[in-house]
Amino acid sequence: MNFKNWVLAGLLCIGTAALAQYKPSYTVVKSNSKYEVNRDASYIQYLEEQTRVDTPQGVRMLGERKLTYNSTLEDVEILEAYTIQPDGTRIAVPLDKIRTQDEVEDDGAIYSDSKSKVIIYPKLEVGSQVYYRAKSVQHTPEFPGHFFMWHHYSPHARYESVTVELTHDVGIEVGVSTKGMQGGKLDVSPLPNTVAYKLTFSQDKAYPGEESRLDLSDFAPNFSASTFKTYADVGQAYQVRAKEKAKITPAIQSLANELIQKANAKTTLEKVKVLHHWVAQNIRYLGIYVGAGGFVPHDAQSILDNRYGDCKDHVVILEALLAAVGIDSSPALINSGMAFLLPNLPTPGIFDHVITYVPSLNVFLDSTSRFAPLGTLPNGDIDKPVVITATGALSRTPKTHPSKDRTEARIQMKLTTDGSIEGKSQAKMLGVFEVSSRNSQFNYQNKDQANVVNNLLSRFQETGWGEIEKTEPINFDKAWQVNAVFELDPVVNVPGPSALAIPVGLAPGRMKHLADVVLPKERRYPTSCASTQHEEWIELAFPKGMKVTRVPKGVSFASGPLTYQSTYNLKGQILKIKRTYMSDRKQSICDAEDDKWFADFLQVLRRDLRQQVFFE
Repeated sequence: MNFKNWVLAGLLCIGTAALAQYKPSYTVVKSNSKYEVNRDASYIQYLEEQTRVDTPQGVRMLGERKLTYNSTLEDVEILEAYTIQPDGTRIAVPLDKIRTQDEVEDDGAIYSDSKSKVIIYPKLEVGSQVYYRAKSVQHTPEFPGHFFMWHHYSPHARYESVTVELTHDVGIEVGVSTKGMQGGKLDVSPLPNTVAYKLTFSQDKAYPGEESRLDLSDFAPNFSASTFKTYADVGQAYQVRAKEKAKITPAIQSLANELIQKANAKTTLEKVKVLHHWVAQNIRYLGIYVGAGGFVPHDAQSILDNRYGDCKDHVVILEALLAAVGIDSSPALINSGMAFLLPNLPTPGIFDHVITYVPSLNVFLDSTSRFAPLGTLPNGDIDKPVVITATGALSRTPKTHPSKDRTEARIQMKLTTDGSIEGKSQAKMLGVFEVSSRNSQFNYQNKDQANVVNNLLSRFQETGWGEIEKTEPINFDKAWQVNAVFELDPVVNVPGPSALAIPVGLAPGRMKHLADVVLPKERRYPTSCASTQHEEWIELAFPKGMKVTRVPKGVSFASGPLTYQSTYNLKGQILKIKRTYMSDRKQSICDAEDDKWFADFLQVLRRDLRQQVFFE
């Protein structure tokens, strides 16, 4: 499955230096891909690539090349590989430097049929070129009777000459889609009884990467081919093999009954909560991709027996448990990365994750995220297109909204006579912030709390002591809140006269985090953004006898989808501060116009946070 996309893998480690200083690490001198697709959707791929090292960083990046493939479904052979020195000398890659190794997947899967052919090139320097020719035989399609592939071309590299050729048997219908490429269907095919396409691409300019840039599939030049006519067909192809895996066995039925009875769950909502929580907490995430395992889950009983599985397996066992108590559910194919759009040509390749959809509640669940309560999804699942495989329907997960994805922080601090701070905080996190907060607090457990606190305080150049109240990150029966007490080392010189910027202490510090955002000088690519809200209530008490001579002035800001307001009120020796930020966007994809709004907001926020209290 991965072989046809391997050219781009590992070559996108592009920095975010200023445009004037940017030089791509490599140039693709030529890339020739040729596909010969049979009537049964099996196919042969020939791949030839020559890439030039343009910077010292490129030596490291191109020194080792991997061709990753599924060894059960596909056979791969390296036909030729060599280094071309700047003077034109060719140095062949020795046979013992072309190796086959087990591949560890991005999700940590180690029990897998995924293999890599690794080419280790000798004597690389700036100006050298690396070359290889390879052949792949996909003898077993990932979906019976279906062929699909796609290439995306990175804006962060130069391409001198790219050619993609596709021929397929007249007995199989293959759709083709392109963006930013030349060519198309040939009038005469080079092989009898086939349909042929030939496309070319070149790109002489390259640009640096950008923070939070969307995946290439959402905007980059590309070539794709697929036998799937609709996304409903994609869902059906998945469902036909996955549904049988969700069989209710006696052990599954017994477990479901036991869990429901123990929790005294009566309503559908209560039952879904109980079963979803059990799967999230008791089925360890572990990828096992054997055979067509990249798209086919294991059966529910084996998952229960082993107590581990990947996202597909999580969905299967939850589907079986829900069915055991009379609740229908369906797998939902989704992208967990930074792709928010579906390609026009339907393909399973856009989906790298599966979650659960419960139609009776119209709710999506991701049990691989053990810290996401029912009704809340982890950040990677937010506002994404999905295919409900049971029906083939296209849907979309909920987007962020300031009413549900928000934080509330209340901090009480007292300035002491030596300039130190004594304080305590109470922080509520909801929506996507609750998921990440529960995860963080879980990871803090059983660690040296002094180190945890020091790291948290150092975010904002503060030092001191603190203690986070013990929490239960997997207890979803009560609202999530994190409380803490802390002492900060002297933050101001006393006695005065002096001035004090408002410290953060052991609190989320969301406003400070926002102020640290650095926008690109020029945004070229779409980016992700969210609709959220943060509120801070701060009370700062001054010692008796200390005279506060000046307090900051409140500010108010509104531009586009962004609003911010702060107020400062001194009553006796207590300064009360309230800060509120809200972003309410129509979509999760943003552009340069959104940057302008945010840049205006940052100026106001940073100026506000720099304000000081004067005293003597």
